[in-house]
Amino acid sequence: MTNLDENKDVLNDNLTDKGSKTEDYSDLLEKIRQQVDSENNSTVQEKSNFTKDFLSEDKKEDVQENKDVHSETVVLNREDLQKAFEQEDVSNVSNVSNVSVEVGKTTEKKEQGEVVLEVLGLKKRIGLKTIVDDITFEMRKGEITGLLGPNGSGKTTIMRMMVGLTKISKGDVYCFEKPLGLGKTRMLKEIGSMIETPEFYNYMSGWSNLKQIARTCGKKVSRSRIKELAEFVGLKDVIHKKVKTYSLGMRQRLGLAQALLNDPKILILDEPVNGLDPQGVQDFRNKLKEIAATGVSILISSHLLDEIERVSDRIIVIEKGHIIADDKLVNLKGDNIVKTFVSTYDNEKAEALIEELGIRYKKENAGFVFENLSRENKGQLLTYLVTNNVELDTVKVLSTSLEDRFLEITGKENK
Repeated sequence: MTNLDENKDVLNDNLTDKGSKTEDYSDLLEKIRQQVDSENNSTVQEKSNFTKDFLSEDKKEDVQENKDVHSETVVLNREDLQKAFEQEDVSNVSNVSNVSVEVGKTTEKKEQGEVVLEVLGLKKRIGLKTIVDDITFEMRKGEITGLLGPNGSGKTTIMRMMVGLTKISKGDVYCFEKPLGLGKTRMLKEIGSMIETPEFYNYMSGWSNLKQIARTCGKKVSRSRIKELAEFVGLKDVIHKKVKTYSLGMRQRLGLAQALLNDPKILILDEPVNGLDPQGVQDFRNKLKEIAATGVSILISSHLLDEIERVSDRIIVIEKGHIIADDKLVNLKGDNIVKTFVSTYDNEKAEALIEELGIRYKKENAGFVFENLSRENKGQLLTYLVTNNVELDTVKVLSTSLEDRFLEITGKENK
């Protein structure tokens, strides 16, 4: 057992005793402070090994068992510990039954659903130019996450860093709580990806390409598996034809098949519907939903708002290399906001009357938009307009589209 393991056990033992006094921790805090200082001066590899050992699966299971036994648990991260060391103040933890310590990552309250991949503070610089900055988000089991942004916003760069195709300037990617930097090849086997336009050997058939990709990845793939994938992506009738005869849409389908070869738990797809006809887009969308239903987590990028809206459970909006929104689709669209549109044949006079009533509005599409207008206020508004000789043209309830919210979020509304 290492010194740190011993210190950790002592800390847990001491904290289990709710009657312990603050001054009893002085020696213990000094020992752990020395351990942290030593760890901070170690090499990057030593840090990685330390983190890996300290967060080994058996210790996580021990922590989980303690959580099951005790109802009150505090989780401290590195910053919490160091602050406590500096102030020698354990008031935050002296009255709890168990403390688990996680090193290297900030612990926050998680939403429901297993987190399968975490992106923490990713940054990419080329020379003096920052391409993407401080990208942080999570992927959850069985969830389809849409990465939405205009061309050139940094979507592809983010995905390339996530799968190791582009060097990360700063930040980390964790796959099932393990950093991709440790055992990278092994962890990447959990991820299937199609980044940018997929490349294949034109002189080989689709079937032979899939076999070659499988060999390159060191995975044995049966004939039945390739046949199954060819049928799944809609290439059953052309899988034995040379790829040079494939249309762009067929290549995209073959790209999805190769991403699924290793039965991944995470799927990362960059602009996957490029080149597909409307029927192909719909088929592709349905396939993604089928895949997600099996528990596979999917990250899909696109600049097509309508497509992202149709397929995603959650949407991350990227602009100029920064995340400007990250929320579930229903929240992002603001489906809890009811908008009422009113237009008249004399909007100038109508606006003056609305101002008199003190009802908030936006001028939009040759009319006025009101958010969450109560039935009482709506009746008052329409009655006031009519009694003041303003003839109504249109009164209707509007649904909020993702495009509306995207334009609002990016500040491009009415520009």
